[in-house]
Amino acid sequence: MTDRIKVLDKVTVDKIAAGEVVENPASVVKELVENSVDAGASLVVVEIEKGGKSLIRVSDNGSGIDREDVPRAFMRHATSKIEKAEDLEKILSLGFRGEALASIAAVSRVTLKTKTGEDLEGTLYRINGGEEVEYREEGCPKGTSVEVRDLFYNTPARREYLKNDAREASQVSDMVSRLALSRTDISFRFTSGGRVLVNTPGNGNLLDTIVSIYGREMGNNLVKVGCTSPGIHVQGFLSRPHITRGNRNHQTFYINGRYVKSDLISQAIQEAYRTLVMVNRYPVAVLFLSLDPKQVDVNVHPTKLQVKFKDEEKVKGAVVDCIRVSLEKGRWIAEPAQRPFFKKKFGEQSQEKFDLSFLAVKEGGTVSPDKGTKVYSDAEKQKTSDTDERLEYNRQQVDNNIKDDKGRLPYMRIIGQFLSTFILAEGEECVYIIDQHAAHERIAYEQLTAWMKRSTPQSQRLVQPEVMEMSPAEAEVLRQNMDSLIKMGFELEDFGVNAFALRAVPVIFGIPQSREFLKELVDGFSQTGMGKDIRLKEEDIIKMSCKKAVKANHRLSLQEMKALVEQLNETEMPFTCPHGRPVMVSLTRYELEKMFNRIQ
Repeated sequence: MTDRIKVLDKVTVDKIAAGEVVENPASVVKELVENSVDAGASLVVVEIEKGGKSLIRVSDNGSGIDREDVPRAFMRHATSKIEKAEDLEKILSLGFRGEALASIAAVSRVTLKTKTGEDLEGTLYRINGGEEVEYREEGCPKGTSVEVRDLFYNTPARREYLKNDAREASQVSDMVSRLALSRTDISFRFTSGGRVLVNTPGNGNLLDTIVSIYGREMGNNLVKVGCTSPGIHVQGFLSRPHITRGNRNHQTFYINGRYVKSDLISQAIQEAYRTLVMVNRYPVAVLFLSLDPKQVDVNVHPTKLQVKFKDEEKVKGAVVDCIRVSLEKGRWIAEPAQRPFFKKKFGEQSQEKFDLSFLAVKEGGTVSPDKGTKVYSDAEKQKTSDTDERLEYNRQQVDNNIKDDKGRLPYMRIIGQFLSTFILAEGEECVYIIDQHAAHERIAYEQLTAWMKRSTPQSQRLVQPEVMEMSPAEAEVLRQNMDSLIKMGFELEDFGVNAFALRAVPVIFGIPQSREFLKELVDGFSQTGMGKDIRLKEEDIIKMSCKKAVKANHRLSLQEMKALVEQLNETEMPFTCPHGRPVMVSLTRYELEKMFNRIQ
């Protein structure tokens, strides 16, 4: 046998270990910045050249490293953060493995300068490819500066896998931004090729830090969240439902102050925004979770970016509930898109009839040709009025300031219909334009969802049973889910080998459902295979709501418009349809006066 087991030399071992921690310049920056944060720095400066391939320098004003400890800092598994295995269960510091500097030094040329507050002179230490080159005293300010040059110079195969300079610089900028958001009490400054890309205030204010990174417009469209459930505290900021991105890159999570990546939290956010954002759109999020360190394992990956929770359902539920409660408190009325007007030829009004019987007009409602229909009384209007006579045009303050506990919509009165598609309503210093189809979809969706939650849904017996013949596979699926179908309001019994007698159907929106509805459910059961706990899938509920809703190009009377808006006001989330499209937009008096050059 020639392939005998061999013990690898230290240089080879260090290079292999480096591959677990050092993936690219951004991973180097992460490790070095986390060390600066753990050192108690109030200022961290990150500088790179050529995307970090030629130079990475991280400097801080932290506590520094004692001279005798400097060489040990570059040894593998040397750390000041833990002493024994039990300490791993209560880790709160960021860097604790003791591998960062050793791994970085194994694949680059490193120069470290450091000085503690007690030392008169600082220390300079050079190490190339894991081999010590220089170790001496040198004058330097208090803190630590680590300079990393020629990353992967001795592992050319790995250097070839790095992306272009611009892409690597972008990843470093993203990493610095996320680390800066985790410590708002520290000022972070990041420069690439001499250009300042990130500069945070370090004043301890999370919103100010977000604004310094993402801009003032984003800061004006964020929702603050903060909730505590047994063992878990959730806080941070999320974007209003109409502010979304095409990917999850703008979602940042922290567990006990540590930046992490978590599919579980991403899924929780998407579930909380369900029916509020469109498909393949993602809200912006900066969320902090605090929980017992024993309930989360941050040691599952060498870079410490991935975490594992002991009770995933508990964590996910806490995040969903916190976000949902915060979103339900706000008024999320979208601004009109800034687009030029185009002429468009509209077809004739649709003659299709829709059942609007469930939009019952409440007692006390009045219709006045000159004043329109009031959705609220004068007393309620006064209750929701905002500040003094005028020149208050702050949309966020007006639209998001909940003062009426009887409904979600702001005061408005119906003034008409436009293009047989949009309901026009006058509000406080603004006009609301309501998409009647989207509004009706939201009403129908929440009614159907409520129907699904009832323990005893309404059912109607057929005058004569209908015999339904199915394929063997469909018949088996139906038999497996018979209990669920009965709970939904169907009455079925076997009527042959693969046939069933349908004797009663559920009533939804006051309308008895057809045998086609049962077939759709069986098809859904076949695809999901969820067994006896099966419920209508989200997309099925949305599809049914869309079919039932009044369409565009359909003329509504003033009474029907009033009833539609009143029922919309009673929904939990009246500002988007189940697909996530906005139900209404608003034009403020200020915007209109600007259009007509009444305000300079």
